[in-house]
Amino acid sequence: MPAVTRRRLSVRLVAMVATGQLLASVCAAVALQRPTVITAAVAGGQPAPARADIVRDRVGAVRALLQRRAAAVLARDRDALLDTIDPAATALRARQAGFIDALREVPLSAWIYDLDPSHSQPTDRVLDRRYGAWWAPNVSLRYALGGYDAVPTERQQGLTFVWRDGRWFLAADDDFPAHRTAYELWDGGSVVVARGASTLVLSHPGNDELVRLLLRETDAAVPRVSAVWGQRWSQRVVLVVPGSEAELRRLLPDVGDLSQIAALATAELTHRGTGYHPVGSRVLIDPPNFARLGRLGRQVVLAHEVTHVASRDATGPAVPTWLVEGLADYVGYRGVGVPLSTSAGELGADVRAGQLPARLPSDQAFAGNDPALAQVYEQSWLAVALLARTYGEAALLRLYRTVGSGHPLAQVLMMQLGTTEAAFTVAWRDALRRELA
Repeated sequence: MPAVTRRRLSVRLVAMVATGQLLASVCAAVALQRPTVITAAVAGGQPAPARADIVRDRVGAVRALLQRRAAAVLARDRDALLDTIDPAATALRARQAGFIDALREVPLSAWIYDLDPSHSQPTDRVLDRRYGAWWAPNVSLRYALGGYDAVPTERQQGLTFVWRDGRWFLAADDDFPAHRTAYELWDGGSVVVARGASTLVLSHPGNDELVRLLLRETDAAVPRVSAVWGQRWSQRVVLVVPGSEAELRRLLPDVGDLSQIAALATAELTHRGTGYHPVGSRVLIDPPNFARLGRLGRQVVLAHEVTHVASRDATGPAVPTWLVEGLADYVGYRGVGVPLSTSAGELGADVRAGQLPARLPSDQAFAGNDPALAQVYEQSWLAVALLARTYGEAALLRLYRTVGSGHPLAQVLMMQLGTTEAAFTVAWRDALRRELA
């Protein structure tokens, strides 16, 4: 997007199941788009003596092509969409025909392509020979789900355009491994839409029982979260149910180990000159692992994930992971009657064995392959529970929001609660010893 610094930050707030314990984790991966050089090329691998009119007119022509594509998607007009695709790109045409059909039920309120002609992929001799004159500028897609996305989410599009028979066409969306088009659920087949009081579920056909359960449990989780966090959030949640763990990996290609993941809360953060803003909040479900949860487990996991959705705007980079995940577990466990022997069973075993943690968990402690990850989450939850018990929920939330606005935790602890990190850590360790020993 011209004149806009765009950073894509996928924050995966993960609910997990391991040895009967409910866990949660957060990991963040930042991909900052790098400037590249505009190129044009012709067959035979020779550098860019493409006709002057082709180069001169391509920005306007490709922008118009993208506008036609956007209109075709919103109208679900297959013929109009296929008219923008290179007739020689038979595989892409087949996929795009399936894509437009898969979108039939999805409540799109916006579908907008943004072209940045100042940056493009560098010349490639293989593509020179394949296409002749081609261009792969930076393109992003902004789309919104009606009634749920107040601001469209942004997704990268790795598109290659070719000059063919006197006009530009879309020829590919996967030519560059590092510049791929982001995968969405409708890329994997027909999407079925189900609506609850506060919840929208997108899934593939054949998941009726799971979808009904998710609607019921998520609708129940929303007021539970609002009772703690407050009413000042959308109170609307979008759940995405992929058909398999393999498809979940395509939706989140850098997620890491998924073997114990039951659900993930995600968002895209965009920067438009006024700070980073989350868009496109989603809760993704891993069906096989979610099915292993009992009723209480589902309640805890979904309230945990909905807490991440509700608190997203307030969760700035200064908030330590233990506070982010501890708050989500605090809300998730609140009022469900899960005993400490279950909810903090692994940490309790460590404490009884004389292995009391020396400090609050670092951000690095939340790595998905950490064998002590269960204990890390239990430590975080009990730290937040201690804050709420000692100072009250209002003080806990005020601290969270203040840290989220960019103030250091140590400063906020002293200014708002009259304590230090060291003093709070001592109190927290004493509480663990007292409650779990």
